[in-house]
Amino acid sequence: MDNNQTENQNQNLTKEEKFELRQEQKITEEKRIARKIIIKKVRKIIITVLVAGPIVWGFWYASTLPVTKRTNRQVALSCTTDMATQFHIHPNLKIMINGQRAETPANIGVRLNCMNPIHTHDATGILHVESPEVRDFTLSDFFAVWGKTFSQNQILDSVVDDSHIIVVTVNGKPVDTYENTILRDKDEIVVSYEDKK
Repeated sequence: MDNNQTENQNQNLTKEEKFELRQEQKITEEKRIARKIIIKKVRKIIITVLVAGPIVWGFWYASTLPVTKRTNRQVALSCTTDMATQFHIHPNLKIMINGQRAETPANIGVRLNCMNPIHTHDATGILHVESPEVRDFTLSDFFAVWGKTFSQNQILDSVVDDSHIIVVTVNGKPVDTYENTILRDKDEIVVSYEDKK
């Protein structure tokens, strides 16, 4: 039907029929506009998901990968959870000051909602290395987490002087690596502040 025939038919209508026809046309037009708006919104959502989805996934995936640009110390002082553990070892540390064992307190590096990758759970001297990255952590990393001093010249509050030295052994063998001693699984590390012989 062309526009002329439609106009002729519309002229034969009563006022009420014309009003109803205009109302129907208005509703039809509003539905058409609403459909267009919905289609535009759906397109925007689809485009956003297609563009932003891979970006968000990429950021999430990158956050699960080891961050190799950090130093051992930065990793040791970071906050981690059990779920992130990729490296898990348990060396044992014993500190002796003038023949007396110095306590390595429980919960060093344990926080309310996370832990440092190097921490303790009890006072036995067992160090828990539970890191999101495989690293050669050292005694100095553990002492940094603890907030205490250890070097070839000082252990805790005991300083090397004319009559005292610091001796470090790993599995009963003396080493000269002091704070740079690497933490390895099940190693028995003893740091002794003792009289010079």
